[in-house]
Amino acid sequence: MTHRPLSQACLTLFVALSVTACSQSGSSAASTPVSTTSVVPRPSALPYRETWSNPGTGWEIGTYDTGILRYGQRHYSVTSLKKDQLMWGLAYKSFSDIAVEVDATQFSASDDNNNAYGVMCRVQPNDEGYLLRVSGDGQAAITRILNGKFEDLVAWAASDAVRQGNATNHLLAACDGSHLSLTVNGRLVAQIEDTAFTSGDIALTATTYTDTPTEIHYENLIVTAP
Repeated sequence: MTHRPLSQACLTLFVALSVTACSQSGSSAASTPVSTTSVVPRPSALPYRETWSNPGTGWEIGTYDTGILRYGQRHYSVTSLKKDQLMWGLAYKSFSDIAVEVDATQFSASDDNNNAYGVMCRVQPNDEGYLLRVSGDGQAAITRILNGKFEDLVAWAASDAVRQGNATNHLLAACDGSHLSLTVNGRLVAQIEDTAFTSGDIALTATTYTDTPTEIHYENLIVTAP
């Protein structure tokens, strides 16, 4: 795969023979995507389960300027090292209509918990797709990346369903036809209709909005039909 840092300002192709990493800036400037060539995986069977107990199961790993992706002790660790930079790790699968459940634990972050983390579904070869996320300070949102631009389809809003700080949140991100929804700890916190993407990969994410890194540990992933 190619190393394609993705910012809200632009898409840039850096290296032709390295692995994928992604970054998001905090602005809303216009963007110019760069076309890339990538192998599209064949549709993956459901249900799909992952415990990350075996480091050979194929999730993306690597150390980049903007963050770190690695297998831990029965978890998958995503660390965002630079302010306003989105890091995500790909499963290298392909799904259409799915429900993604995972336990997401904020392992470390800034004192004000100013960050974001969660699930990305229908990830495209050019790194576009949907982000269904929560924040360490108790908010939730659904965001679309399209034509290199980040757009909040459901704006960030506080929810007492989201456990704050270094805590674990059980996330259920559903991408079912045009319907997108995020349920946190058993409570629906965001939903929207959108038709931009119908299938793609899944990924797990972390973003810090301060100079302090955010590290998120993901456990007990299961992908099923919605």
